[in-house]
Amino acid sequence: MSDNKLKRIWDVEIDLLEKCKAICKKYNLNYCASSGTLLGAVRHKGFIPWDDDIDLFLPWEDYKKFMEVAPDECEYPYFFQSFLTETDGEASASRLRRSDTTGFTKWEYENVGPDYDRGIFIDIFPLFNVPDSEEERRIQKESIMFFWKCIRGHDALSQMQRGEVPNKDYVQYIPYYKSVRQGMTIIDIKWAYLNACAMVQSRTKEVGATSSRVHLPSLMWKSELYDSYVELPFEGTTIRCPAQYEKVLDKQYGDWRTPVENGARHEMVAVDTTKPWREFDYSVL
Repeated sequence: MSDNKLKRIWDVEIDLLEKCKAICKKYNLNYCASSGTLLGAVRHKGFIPWDDDIDLFLPWEDYKKFMEVAPDECEYPYFFQSFLTETDGEASASRLRRSDTTGFTKWEYENVGPDYDRGIFIDIFPLFNVPDSEEERRIQKESIMFFWKCIRGHDALSQMQRGEVPNKDYVQYIPYYKSVRQGMTIIDIKWAYLNACAMVQSRTKEVGATSSRVHLPSLMWKSELYDSYVELPFEGTTIRCPAQYEKVLDKQYGDWRTPVENGARHEMVAVDTTKPWREFDYSVL
């Protein structure tokens, strides 16, 4: 991807960040930079030079409120995408998109229906309390993975019903979805998935991106690291970050101070900052 094209993507994503910040400010919701966005804010005062996305965290209770209010706060060209606003919306995260642009990943191109918004986006992840006991973590993981398999089975069956070739990795999970679909809608299943992630409501020793990688050690942190925040420069604006950001980054990345280009991006198969996704010529892919 050329530097000029990447810069145009960044401009759209900064606009989306400002929109997200405005919603959070209006409803007094906590948010902060996460993953590569936090690393970029600390090390580069903006995007990592080869990165093409923005990732944010909201604590679970604030994330639920954001899902409730964001749709009404997003008039065209903004669109808040979650499983509550689109059938194929993900349960593990939500996305704030610009529908007057085109920008979608390989996974989206291969797995979602034709009405799924494919504008350039930023990712918004819930941050959960992680159970303290190993037994509770085992129970949580089993619950999360069961509902994840139900969701993927639904995805594969939906693809077949649309006359598409289903994701070969998801076909095996169709029986899981069929085992629950008589009593649960796909929205019920996705809520069950998130409620499994949020099984512990009281404060715990650690918080983590449970919905993203269950109990991946690099995505779990001491809870006190998310008790206070600072504003750091980010591409001409500011972004909220954990005050103890160095400890957060140490846990996730180890030696993060030395830049190493690893090519880790969203794997966007199409990007056009000037053309709405509904007008994009998919025949070129």
